[in-house]
Amino acid sequence: MPRCSICSKPAIAYIRYQRKYLCRDHYIEFIEDKVRRALRKYKMVGKGYRILVALSGGKDSSTLLGALAALRSEFGYELVAVHIDLGIYEYSVKSKMAAEELAKKLEVPLIEVPLSEVLGTTIPELANKGRRPPCSVCGMVKRYITNAAAVEVEADAVALGHNADDLAVYNLKSFLSQDLEAISKLGPKTESVEEAAIGRIRPLYLVYEKESFLYAYLKGLPFLHEECPFVDHRQMEVKLKEVVNSLEEERPGMKIQMMSKLALRIKDYPKPQGKIGRCKYCGLITGGDVCSFCRLTKKALGEPMGPKVREYIRSKALKLGLIPRRL
Repeated sequence: MPRCSICSKPAIAYIRYQRKYLCRDHYIEFIEDKVRRALRKYKMVGKGYRILVALSGGKDSSTLLGALAALRSEFGYELVAVHIDLGIYEYSVKSKMAAEELAKKLEVPLIEVPLSEVLGTTIPELANKGRRPPCSVCGMVKRYITNAAAVEVEADAVALGHNADDLAVYNLKSFLSQDLEAISKLGPKTESVEEAAIGRIRPLYLVYEKESFLYAYLKGLPFLHEECPFVDHRQMEVKLKEVVNSLEEERPGMKIQMMSKLALRIKDYPKPQGKIGRCKYCGLITGGDVCSFCRLTKKALGEPMGPKVREYIRSKALKLGLIPRRL
């Protein structure tokens, strides 16, 4: 049986790109050190920060919250989590259970936003009424509500569970389509727009998808193993992921090298053009007069729902004692 390269205990993982075996404890330490180095190298957090974690209930968001919770006393930041109940049948029921269990286990305040209660509808229904693909609607809704929650709880940053595999594929797709402005958003962090959008950080920037899964499993972090029923395996990202994985197999560490170099050159890519404004209904960031969320909900539900979402989150935050934060 292979032995840990550090302590000689039985190994549970082999890190090909570093050519070393690790036991359970040193593997957990290895992943948490990756997150630690990313937080420091890319200046993602500061002492006294409030970080809102987007907690879906999947493996990556569970690993994200678990690693950040393990490091919070070291860095001196505060954690708050938000979970959006999308109403996607049994998948959302199980996701919610995993998120609730994890937040309780790690003693992190959790703001839950059930779409059926706040909007009176679900992602499948909203997509149908808006005549748009479910994945498109889902992504937009999650981005909006996560940002709204961050603004309402006065967060300093939103932590996303994007891993190196995800980002390598997004990077390649954007390059192939020459959407260079999209690449500028794939760095370790983005900046805030005062009172309209909270900057995002990616602590798993240099963590592989398989590494994320094993970390969550070894630490006993609750997470949902199932895939969303709306995932379309014909999408370009699926094929590109196969290509990137093939390259990684031949050249271990390739994805991390790609993302590390992108972080160094991120400022060389053009930023999105156009004005940055505030939605006339909800006050959050938009490129026009009305944000995508308020525009869709007005079309599908008869009224822009941004203000109601913000009011709902604010009431939840008050009950949890999260606001007012600064007097």
